[in-house]
Amino acid sequence: DGNSLPVSTFEPGGRVPLGTSQFEKRGIAINVPRVDMDKCTQCNKCSLICPHAAVRPFLLSQQELDSAPADFKAGSRAAIGGGVLDSYHFRIQVSPLDCTGCELCARICPADALKLEPADKAITAEKANWDFAVTLPDRGDEIDKTT
Repeated sequence: DGNSLPVSTFEPGGRVPLGTSQFEKRGIAINVPRVDMDKCTQCNKCSLICPHAAVRPFLLSQQELDSAPADFKAGSRAAIGGGVLDSYHFRIQVSPLDCTGCELCARICPADALKLEPADKAITAEKANWDFAVTLPDRGDEIDKTT
């Protein structure tokens, strides 16, 4: 019963552990966004507006990128922003099974980097990439949130 959970069971800072959306009904979207990383400006607006956390930014070390699936590697770009980001690669990854097809990410993207495609095509192309991405460590503590 959720009402009996003490506050101490939740993660500090209000973070929700990765992968909790897998317990919801999955694969319900008709169309799912795919990201064109050549257009992406790394603004992260798509991930901020996604109500189901199906669109997420990921930072990877070179070693992690080397072990990534080929499509994931091809879609990753050098992280921009300077400082600690200089040593990382960046990718926006969509979970094709967790997306509900609401299109908010595609509408808010200032660079028009997200395009909708049929869900079955997206699941085939992106499921392995998502499964790899969620194994990456959370690097949120390395980013200065006051800039």
